[in-house]
Amino acid sequence: MSLSRSSLHWFVVAILILSLGAVYIATLAPGLSWANNGADGGDLISAAATGGIPHPTGYPTYLLLARFFQMIPLRSLAFRTNLLSAVCAVAAAVFVYLAVARLLSAKPLNWLAGGIAALAYGLSPLVWSQAVITEVYSLQALFVALIVYLWFYGFDLKPEKLVCYDITIGLVAGLAFGNHLTTMFLLPLVFSMGAAIKKQKLEKVEGLQSWMKGWKIRWASIGWRSGALLASLMVYLVLPLRAVSRPPINWGDPVTLKNFIWLVSGQLYAGRVFAVPLDYVFPRIQYWAYLLGAQFGWLGLAVGLYGVLFSRGQAIKKIVPGMAWLFIVFSIFSIGYNSYDSDVYLIPAFLMGAVWVGIGALELIDWSIQRKRWMGLITAGAVVVGLVIPAFFHYPEVDASHDQRAENFGTEVFDSALPHAIIFTQGDEATFALQYFQLVLHRRPDVALVVANLMPYGWYRTTLSASYPSLVVPDHAVEAWDEAVVQANLSRPVCDASYDAKMEFSCR
Repeated sequence: MSLSRSSLHWFVVAILILSLGAVYIATLAPGLSWANNGADGGDLISAAATGGIPHPTGYPTYLLLARFFQMIPLRSLAFRTNLLSAVCAVAAAVFVYLAVARLLSAKPLNWLAGGIAALAYGLSPLVWSQAVITEVYSLQALFVALIVYLWFYGFDLKPEKLVCYDITIGLVAGLAFGNHLTTMFLLPLVFSMGAAIKKQKLEKVEGLQSWMKGWKIRWASIGWRSGALLASLMVYLVLPLRAVSRPPINWGDPVTLKNFIWLVSGQLYAGRVFAVPLDYVFPRIQYWAYLLGAQFGWLGLAVGLYGVLFSRGQAIKKIVPGMAWLFIVFSIFSIGYNSYDSDVYLIPAFLMGAVWVGIGALELIDWSIQRKRWMGLITAGAVVVGLVIPAFFHYPEVDASHDQRAENFGTEVFDSALPHAIIFTQGDEATFALQYFQLVLHRRPDVALVVANLMPYGWYRTTLSASYPSLVVPDHAVEAWDEAVVQANLSRPVCDASYDAKMEFSCR
């Protein structure tokens, strides 16, 4: 008995969920982890658990979802938060499948193209690395995949479904903004093509002026989408509502408009945007090319390139400008962003690459079937194997299931710290890990954790005073802030903690 087309799609979705889910769970970090540049995990876990606010931009959408996962009665709190990333990565792959299957719906083997694209995306090492730790990028990948799917869906939308579609894509875009500001690069998709702009048929088109007259903007659609986006941006109100209760993690203390804007606009990191020194630009471009090949293997990359060069069909032509925009803008942003982990901003760009792998695979399979059916089977099998085999080589580098560095660091520091000590922390790894141990695991409430380079911010000094009532927090410093804290608390021991390839801990 043959499966109906609808049942076949559900079958492929189930296979994707089970296979990718098993891969992610097998490599998921069991607790707090620094694997795959996951230094921010302690901050995100602790803020979600304590009703606090993590580093800019506050990530309110992520906070709400993380808190929901933390309520699941399963293993440690950190494991449950890591699980959110795995679930989001699987869901993102499913929407990649649905997007490609929708785009190629006229083709009988659209389910195979969608499955190959989803597999290429889900097993790419960059996506995989973020699926097994606590970070915001798997959730953002889900939002990108969902918006791309809605974008594809909107091309052939019936008028009676227009308002519902406009509201849906606007709400999704707003929630995506509540997770990461790079959502701004998706706005051309949110407000173009599909239902928002419609090209009218003209008997004769001559020159640019006539071409411009062939387009009609649906202002009602843009209004609905804008309204829905603004409505879902209200998720940012979670931040000042949390700040009112004076949580122990309260970046920016966004109870005033000035502080709120500072936090949600990410002003702390604004200096990193396109701030890479010129001497590093070319090496970064080389690394970008290496990463592109590493995501899908050289066979997958060749298949994707074949799809770009030789794909046919009106549906595919419609998506080329939007896909090119996303691939280029996220690549440029990643290359120009001055941080050691800026490669994570390539995930949306590589999502576009996965779509082209699916399209190219279908073109090759169709070409092979026209010659011999068995050639089509061999081509399909070769593409799938060519995507799966590289995953075995990337397994060790993305596997976070044995990473105990953060857990061991927190345990050793708090076991060694003197009673009632002031511990100056340096670096995200040390700061956020010790924060997690004290606030979530309730270890060593007698010690005070102080981040000296945050002391110039008034909101941080206010948070310190509220979190450690016995600690004297100076209002100003003549020279170094850490020395000002020491002088104001002469009766307390002082220790320093950091982690840079190895643990550094000492008490003065």
